[in-house]
Amino acid sequence: MRLDLKFGLIIGAGVSAWILGEFLLGFHTTRLEIGEYSGYFSSLVPLAGLFVMLRRLRDASPTGRLSVIPALWYGVIASTVAALVVYAFLVLYNQVINPDWLQHALEWKTARMRAAGMAEADIRQELNFYRNMNSPFGLLLSTLAGYMLMGAFISLLLAVVLRRKQT
Repeated sequence: MRLDLKFGLIIGAGVSAWILGEFLLGFHTTRLEIGEYSGYFSSLVPLAGLFVMLRRLRDASPTGRLSVIPALWYGVIASTVAALVVYAFLVLYNQVINPDWLQHALEWKTARMRAAGMAEADIRQELNFYRNMNSPFGLLLSTLAGYMLMGAFISLLLAVVLRRKQT
């Protein structure tokens, strides 16, 4: 199997496992104040996966060097595959595993915004945006775009760091 496809599947499965772990720890149900921030750490999974993938790509190179453009494309392809895996998991999560999480999260966000003195019109606008971003179409767009951009950025940085083979 191609390296980018293999690591895309691994990264997607890793992020999905992270999300499931957050759910099992109650970060999407009873500890929303933790869950609000814990999701950011899921970015460590693509970072680690892309690092290992690009290091293997560099080590397999006859010159022992990692070129930036191939590294970028490998990262974007792996990230796109990962995004599709994560998207499929999120749809399953929203529909089967924890179908009430969005309503619960919206109620929690509403209480926080009201406590902060936010205007009702602004609260409604914020909630509509959050609801739309968590619809199947919104998830598809945000997951694909987010992972492709993150993969490109991380791959460029890692390509510079891993440019030469360590001796």
